[in-house]
Amino acid sequence: MIVKLTFGCGHLRTNNLDEILSHVNSNLAITDSRSVCGIEHLHQAATLSLSSHNSGFNLSKDKSTEVLLYLTSQRQISKALELAGVNKDTTAVGWVHFGNSAPDLSKIIIEDDLVISIKNYDFSNLAKDIDSSLDDQIKQKIIMTRTATLPVQPR
Repeated sequence: MIVKLTFGCGHLRTNNLDEILSHVNSNLAITDSRSVCGIEHLHQAATLSLSSHNSGFNLSKDKSTEVLLYLTSQRQISKALELAGVNKDTTAVGWVHFGNSAPDLSKIIIEDDLVISIKNYDFSNLAKDIDSSLDDQIKQKIIMTRTATLPVQPR
């Protein structure tokens, strides 16, 4: 079965964390935009999540949670949620949906493609050691390489 991936990002319309989290489900991941190093990084995490679930290498039961694991290169869900999950300080988000019809998130998100960028990425979580003088594209490739190598074992 082919699963369609849909991506988006934008500023939150609300700071009501319960309302935002009420939209999250096994097929919809919403992540703090500062944990995403460009739309390519989000796409990679979603693709790897889908692949791990299809191959039985997944660490979490939900594809949406697996996205957070790949974004942060973590094996622990609680740590991935801490690094990439939406919290009371989140003002902008990225999201990925696994399925044919993308949900209408316009009640909680004002679409803005600029919120997910290398410039807005929080390098303090995964990349304190990356030389800040490097070109943004090089920094993004380093992040994507680190997050793509999440160590997993078959079940």
